[in-house]
Parts: sequence; C-alpha cells; structure tokens
Amino acid sequence: MSKTTKIGIGVVVLAVIGIVVGILLTRPKGDFTMPATLNLAVPISKTGTLEITLTPPQGQSLPKGDITFSVKGTPPTGVKISFNPSKLTLKGDEKSVKTIIVAEVGTAAKTGKYTLTVVASGAGKTKESTLTLTVQEAPDYSLEVSPATVTVRQGATATVTVNVKRNETMKDPVDIVVEGAPAGMKVTVDPAKVPADKASATLRIEVPATLEAKDYTLTIRGKAPGIADKTASLKVTVQSVDFSLKAEPSVVTIQPGASVAVTISIIRTNLAEAVTFVAKDVPAGISVTFAPPSTTGNETKVTISAAADAAPGSYKFTVEGTAAGKTKTVTISVNVGG
Repeated sequence: MSKTTKIGIGVVVLAVIGIVVGILLTRPKGDFTMPATLNLAVPISKTGTLEITLTPPQGQSLPKGDITFSVKGTPPTGVKISFNPSKLTLKGDEKSVKTIIVAEVGTAAKTGKYTLTVVASGAGKTKESTLTLTVQEAPDYSLEVSPATVTVRQGATATVTVNVKRNETMKDPVDIVVEGAPAGMKVTVDPAKVPADKASATLRIEVPATLEAKDYTLTIRGKAPGIADKTASLKVTVQSVDFSLKAEPSVVTIQPGASVAVTISIIRTNLAEAVTFVAKDVPAGISVTFAPPSTTGNETKVTISAAADAAPGSYKFTVEGTAAGKTKTVTISVNVGG
C-alpha cells in the first residue's frame, strides 16, 4: 500500500470517528416537563388532590434517576401540602409518570387564593410549576321546616317539607331523623337520607284517633359527616275529633203494616270522615233502613217499618254511628199501635 493510500484511509477513519463523536455529543439527553400552572380548590376541613404528569419534551425521553417533589414557599396557616409519592424513580423508557399533590386544609385555614411553587428536581434537572390553591368555605348547611306549625285532626295525617339548604362546598348527603314524637304518633321521612342532588325531604305525620288533643313539639335533626348536627322544630297541634247523634223525633208511633221516618242529625267536631250507621237490638216485627247508610254530610234518614203482624207494644232500638275510630249511639223508642 502506498503512502498516499495510507494517508487517505487515515483521513477517512478520522472523519468517521469525528462523526460518531459528534453524534454522541449532540444526542439529546433525557429531560422532562410538567404543567406550568396548577389549580386546586379545597374547602376548609377537607383534603384535596391533584394529579401532576411529567412527560418528555418532543423527540426526547425521560431521564434516568430519581425525581423528587417539594413546595417552595410557606403554605398558608392550617394547610399541609404533600406528594404521593414524593419521589419517582425513572428508568428512562417511560412515556409519562405521575404523582399526586395532596392539600390538607384544616379548620384554622382562612378562605382565599394562595400561590405556591411546586418543584420537581433530579437527574440534573429542576422544573417548577405555579400552584394556585383556593381555600373555600367549610361545607355547611341548615334545615328549614315548612310549614313550621301544622294542625292534624285525631285519626288523620299531614305532611310537611324539610328543606336542606347547602352552601356551595357541601356535597355530602344529610340524614334526617325525627325526635320527640309521642307514643302512637308515626312520623316517616322520605327520603331519610337526602342526597347531594336533592334539597328536601317530606315528613308524613300520622296521628291515631286516641292521641290526646294538644300541642306537640318535634325536633328535626340533620346529620352529615364532619359537620355538627343541625336542628329545626316542628309544632304539631292535634285537634280533637268527635261527634254526637240526635234523633228527631226520638219517639215514634206506628201502626202495623206502616212506616215512619226519623232524621238522625250528626253534630261534628273537627270530623271530616264519613259516619257509618247500623241499627242494633231491633225488635221482632220491626225493620230499619238508612238512607244513606254512610255519609260525610250532617244527617241520614231512618225508615222504621212495622210488619202487618207486628205485636202492639212499646219497643226500643239503638242507632249506632262509627267514624274516626269513635262510636256514638242514640236510642229510638217505637210504639206499635193495636
């Protein structure tokens, strides 16, 4: 090989080495990016989380090594900031990696917006993001009963509405319970657990016919996680329900084979239900019919008929009226002529 040829080969080798070295020197090194801005809103007494994703710049890969996370700046009073995990170990071949920023906001915190800096450092790199932390008012609610006073007759029912008034950060369900109902009074709540997307529950109050007529005060209690119980009062006025019967006339004279009419008047006291009538202890030879046998009105007609062979004499029978769990009677005297 000539000297010239050797020189040429040497030049080529040097050129190749130079190219390889240049490629190695200019090859992109591992790097990462994270969002420039982060926003997290957390109510007082709650914990909020936000996912942070690290990705490589276009055309590059993530670096190898550990990336640690921290906050630059002092968190506001009552706020604790942490990361889960606080350190990521990268292999360099991941497409992306994630950590979660955790903000615990205690009761000592004040509402407002606070700016902090999230720092990710490692593998010779340091990146920063601006975190805007909004501390919101603590979740809260109130109860309102509408109407706050209800009148119910003995043996009747009534309904009222319990309104759950939440503030903007209150997202939890509220359990509604009723306290102080007297024995015999049945109170049901629907729904008993008011979900976050509902604003009210219905109370159904059933009053037995035997419950004493007077005023009762019920306590409506709301229960929600992390919040002191809320209460509202409901006054239930139980009205007495009664009635009496009066026969006009109460004494009749009838001939065998004839009929006579008697009016039974109903004297009502807070009674809306129908009164149903029956005749008791009707003597032989006498028949009794009611028109109508049941009425929501104030009277019924009683037709008293004597059979053609009815024995002359004086008789009595009882008209019995029943309504709202109560029974009243009136006596009619019948004289059958000879």
